[in-house]
Amino acid sequence: MKPISAWRQDVPSVPERPGLEVLPARVGGHTLKLDQVFLHSRYDPAEEARRLVDSAAPEAGRPVFVLGLGLGYHVAELLSRGFEVFVVEPEPAVVQAALDAGPDLSGALLYVGPAAGIAEDDEARAAAKRNPQWLMHPPSARLHADYAAEAQATIAAAALGGQRMNIAVVGPMYGGSLPIAGYLCNAFRALGHQCLLVDNDPTWPLYEQVSKGVRHAQASAQLGNMLAKFMNEWTYARVAEFDPEICIVLAQAPVDKTFPLRLAKNGIVTAYWFVENWRHMGYWREIAPYYDAFFHIQPGGFEQQLEEAGCTSHAFVQTACDPALHRPVELSDDEREEFTCDLSFAGAGYYNRLQLFKGLTDYDFRIWGVDWPERELAPLVQGGERRFDSETFMKIVAGTRINLNLHSSATHEGVDPSGDAVNPRVFEIAAAGGFQVCDPCINLDRHFTEEEVPRYRSLTELRERIDYYLPREDERRAIAARARERALAEHTYEHRAQAMLDFLIERHGARIQKKGVRVQRSFGETAALLPEAHPLGEWLRRHPDDLPFTLEQVNACVDPRPLYRSYPEQVFAYMRDVHDFAEQLLKAPR
Repeated sequence: MKPISAWRQDVPSVPERPGLEVLPARVGGHTLKLDQVFLHSRYDPAEEARRLVDSAAPEAGRPVFVLGLGLGYHVAELLSRGFEVFVVEPEPAVVQAALDAGPDLSGALLYVGPAAGIAEDDEARAAAKRNPQWLMHPPSARLHADYAAEAQATIAAAALGGQRMNIAVVGPMYGGSLPIAGYLCNAFRALGHQCLLVDNDPTWPLYEQVSKGVRHAQASAQLGNMLAKFMNEWTYARVAEFDPEICIVLAQAPVDKTFPLRLAKNGIVTAYWFVENWRHMGYWREIAPYYDAFFHIQPGGFEQQLEEAGCTSHAFVQTACDPALHRPVELSDDEREEFTCDLSFAGAGYYNRLQLFKGLTDYDFRIWGVDWPERELAPLVQGGERRFDSETFMKIVAGTRINLNLHSSATHEGVDPSGDAVNPRVFEIAAAGGFQVCDPCINLDRHFTEEEVPRYRSLTELRERIDYYLPREDERRAIAARARERALAEHTYEHRAQAMLDFLIERHGARIQKKGVRVQRSFGETAALLPEAHPLGEWLRRHPDDLPFTLEQVNACVDPRPLYRSYPEQVFAYMRDVHDFAEQLLKAPR
């Protein structure tokens, strides 16, 4: 960017632009016509500019990016009100006309060129970091709609890149997406963002009791719906109170289609992560168009289905692994007795798994999970049918020589030839250092080669793989090591979280900017703002630098022993006591 006043010196001649006309206005000054579109009022362009700035109501103290120079009346109005102005204009001839026939624009900085190049401009990047705001010159924005959108997205990316944002993740009450909500929240925190996990898991037992505790089907359904509506309101209240810039909802979360619309009124950008098979779960049609972004795990045909359903903002984001949880573990002697086996499978007994696994009962084969009713497989189910957590799953992987992976199907006898929803187990086993053989799910090749995750296509081929790899421990270890290396390098939830943020900032960064990012600082950053001998700074420096400087984290760090508290801790404890007392007063009966 450069001062507009320097434009004529740096660009002494501009090619003539067909379709551009400078015409006198009725009340003094000039107006500009470009491709049959008037860029200013033909009567009083200066008064029109005042009304435009009044209606935009820019916030004092924040720089203003203006899309479209025209003759510069709106820019002059902003300058007269004390704003720092950065003008983005695609047409050099328009700049020349403004210098010849417009008001004095001294003080404004100007960028002319491709929208994508704004990110390379030092002044523009520096201004983008200062929470800027936009003023779109309406006729210019209409003439250059694509340019305007790209310019906003470019500045938003520069403004938001590296900023710590506030993000809410809404989990379901039950199901396979339940742990993924936690993994995603952990990933956002690891990337430096403040993340609220709306954990609805504790409500599942109540939902089951309410919906199944009444024999009459209609009454049971009504009670279930009433609780679902309550959960929608409760979830909305928790997210609205946190007031994030972004809210991401996981599949089967207890919210209805009004949920994203209500958050949008608060300026919150919303996304839905559909970690389900779209062919098996059809409710996506009812909700996808209402979210600002719809993330899914099945590229290809599903994307056309989304477009036809009215959802045009969608992206493929695969599930992944959480290295803090999905990692190699050492087994104790008792655990080796419990988990060591040649083959294992951990998961639910879908129809195709029941049928195919009946052909493996002659091996040292163990099964963990639920829904395994087949008589031949019952003796293989460990500890009776029960669910297992990530910690147990890691022990299963550690004790198993060959981890079996078979994507679910309710209709096939074995491998589903058209299956394209890669399950999280692929990444979790790999990250845990386990050796696995997997059916050739479509899209698996996007993530792992056969040298990292060997494939099988039938029971016969699976048995061949088992018989080949069981006696070859060194080869299994080498393959598992390659898979783990790939998983950690490319397939963690931090990778997925960053992909989501990149997409949302590209598409909706201007909205996030308009709402404004609530500033977050860490203990270390806050301490750096204080004098070296300041009591608060000294206390902050006793804790890890990367702790978020939030009320919750500060209270957690206050010494529980009053006699041992430093002066800052005494102040924080007093503030906490006042807050708690006020809460009690509000709850007391009147």
